Amino acid sequence: MKDLQEVKAIGEQILALSVELLRLFDTDDQERAALIESVKKTPSEKYFTFRA
Repeated sequence: MKDLQEVKAIGEQILALSVELLRLFDTDDQERAALIESVKKTPSEKYFTFRA
């Protein structure tokens, strides 16, 4: 059961990242560049909260 909860959490993160990626395709160049810069400055542990 714990494994299923971890898989669900990973799936939710993948879905959130996919939605953000699709949103990037719909933004203008200036907004896209600003978002990419903010993501680069974000620590990766914010995105990956599970243990591999």
